[in-house]
Amino acid sequence: MTGRAPVYGQLLRWLLHWVLAVLCVGLAATGAWAQTGWRVAQFNLELEPRFDTKSIHGTLRMDFSVQQASLSQLSLDAGALQIEAVELAGRTLPFEKTGSQLRIQLPAALKAGTPQQLQVRYTGAGSAGLRFDPDSPQVATAFSTSQWMPCLDDPAVRAPFHLSLVLPPELVSVGNGSPKATQARADGKRSHRWHLDQPMPSYLYGFAAGLFARAQAMAGKTRLEYFGPASQFTPAQLQQVFADSADMHAFFEQRSGVPYPLPAYRQVLLAGPAAQEMAGYSVMGVRYGKRVLDKRAAIWLGAHEFAHQWWGNGITNRSWQHFWLNEGIATFMTAAYLEHRFGVETYADNIEAARAKYLAIQAAGHDRSLVFPDWDNPSATDRSLVYDKGSLVLHELRNLLGDATFWKAFKHYTRKHWGQSVETADFKKAMEEGSGVDLTAFFKQWVEAR
Repeated sequence: MTGRAPVYGQLLRWLLHWVLAVLCVGLAATGAWAQTGWRVAQFNLELEPRFDTKSIHGTLRMDFSVQQASLSQLSLDAGALQIEAVELAGRTLPFEKTGSQLRIQLPAALKAGTPQQLQVRYTGAGSAGLRFDPDSPQVATAFSTSQWMPCLDDPAVRAPFHLSLVLPPELVSVGNGSPKATQARADGKRSHRWHLDQPMPSYLYGFAAGLFARAQAMAGKTRLEYFGPASQFTPAQLQQVFADSADMHAFFEQRSGVPYPLPAYRQVLLAGPAAQEMAGYSVMGVRYGKRVLDKRAAIWLGAHEFAHQWWGNGITNRSWQHFWLNEGIATFMTAAYLEHRFGVETYADNIEAARAKYLAIQAAGHDRSLVFPDWDNPSATDRSLVYDKGSLVLHELRNLLGDATFWKAFKHYTRKHWGQSVETADFKKAMEEGSGVDLTAFFKQWVEAR
């Protein structure tokens, strides 16, 4: 057994990941790309999903400060949310909701640099960004965060996120960061509290809740936790589905030179389609779990989402025009992990599948720069370029530099920019620094304008 995954099955998994990712960046592309005159310090959210009406009721408390006392307005991305009230220090503020933008009028002469807390009360409905399962008490977030919480959909903005999630008592929740003790409420529900103290872009915030079975393991000092519908998976089966997670953890730590940054990593199987990385956890569909139980080597998606904890989360594209730095690198690192796990033939299968798609794009005359002028309405070809051509860039760079130099330079890139949002020029410069090789000609051939 070579561990080779069927090419068509792999392409379907890539397609699912593309579709879900594009929902995020397509929505986010219309949002506030940069804060002007103010800075967010932290998001605190109390949210109650209501399963009978497939709706949410939320109260956001956003800590922020203005950089200029003359600032009169700030804007947040708020999807299709219905804003009920906005307050600052107990004072009701006027606001306007235009499309997905929430524009809030600030009091005159707020003192620059002084901490402030804005409160926003709102309601919303199930959407592409907040999915209620029609057949079970399950709810989970997906791209984009502004569909369930006013925020900044700009990947260059990082902030801590604290969540209090109000749920029926029988449900299990998964969120970002570390869980705190649940609290009983007078209405019989429980408040599940999750604290992400490490600043992260808001598109990586999220949660999932349902009637989940649970299992866990250890990877060094990192606790690995596995979740899936109790009606479809036993704890022992969850252990089987995610049996390679500790090995993935070790591989990505070694190749990055950066330890996994949180105490735990959680992997969740959801009813319905799912394929997304979040800060500290990832979600995949039940079908992924069933496929892995049937075929041990069918772990592409699990490895891909785990890779994003380093490349995508730890290092994030500064804007969606440089989206290939998230998805192309994660796709390449998935192939690299499968090479480590199953052998060079499996790596070759992954790379050749990507190459075949890229060559078809070239033959059709649709090749283009990996740095996009915008990512507002990406086509299937654009998505293939980001994933497939993006992964080929890493593969060809590996061939050019040789294994030892490539991995040394790649580790330098990851360490240098850890916790930052980057552009393509940052990646090029770091790979040149780490390798000692001028990569100008290579980037002109593979990355820059066509």
